[in-house]
Amino acid sequence: LAERRRARGLTATSIAWGPWADGGMAQGTTEDLYRHGLVALAPVQAIAALHQALAEDETTLTVADVDWERFAPAFTARRPSPLLGELSDVRVALTPSREETDAGSGAAATLLRERLSAATEPEQQRIVLELVRGEAARVLGHESPDAVKPRRGFVELGFDSLMAVEVRNRLASHTGLRLPTTLLFDFTSSAALAEHLRSEIARDMSAAAPVASAITELERMLSGLSTTDVDREDITKRLQSLLTAWGVPQAASTSSDTPTPTAVEVDPALDAATSDELFDLIQREFGKS
Repeated sequence: LAERRRARGLTATSIAWGPWADGGMAQGTTEDLYRHGLVALAPVQAIAALHQALAEDETTLTVADVDWERFAPAFTARRPSPLLGELSDVRVALTPSREETDAGSGAAATLLRERLSAATEPEQQRIVLELVRGEAARVLGHESPDAVKPRRGFVELGFDSLMAVEVRNRLASHTGLRLPTTLLFDFTSSAALAEHLRSEIARDMSAAAPVASAITELERMLSGLSTTDVDREDITKRLQSLLTAWGVPQAASTSSDTPTPTAVEVDPALDAATSDELFDLIQREFGKS
């Protein structure tokens, strides 16, 4: 209506309001709205926005106080949103944090992988299924995972988008995997999701095995060297540079004269290197034939 009036040269301003505080229409539901990322507007703040809209002769606009870090992941959990995709705050909210991109770095993820590495495939499936059902039950408010049947759909169990994102965050922490916000809508039951996670963890562990083998060999090489064979200070500096390049922060130096290590861009080929190639690289770095 506002746009049609404007097209005829008439005055009209249409505002889509977020919730108002202090007795507004959202009274009694503000806590639930905040949980979804909508903050109740103070009346003074809302009236100021109305004055601004009229002063700038706006036709249609939305006035709301939104916590995008809460709202955006849940709003896009089922599918991307062209409506919000161009907002810079939304792009920031949907960009994985450093913690999310450091797969497998947490204590919980390490413990889970140790359990899985010592288990048979059926046992692995049972372990991961217990994890999924347990986290789903916690988010739903159930005392026991028994309330989450393995093949019952998450939507049927009562999950909304916000709950789905919360379970995804919990599972990402436990598994060390980078998981999409659409996870519970892509794999719609505990059984399907557990099988997917088990497969992804197994692939992740398999990819990491050559690197772990190379590190073990490096430890063996270093332990067999005497102080007269190599320049220990030079090797230490090279190892610290490698860790810095890999993104591991170094401990603060006790001397103010010691320069801070400069981050080095990692060669993408390093991730795909075989054990033999990594050993050759180590030997070249240490000047050993």
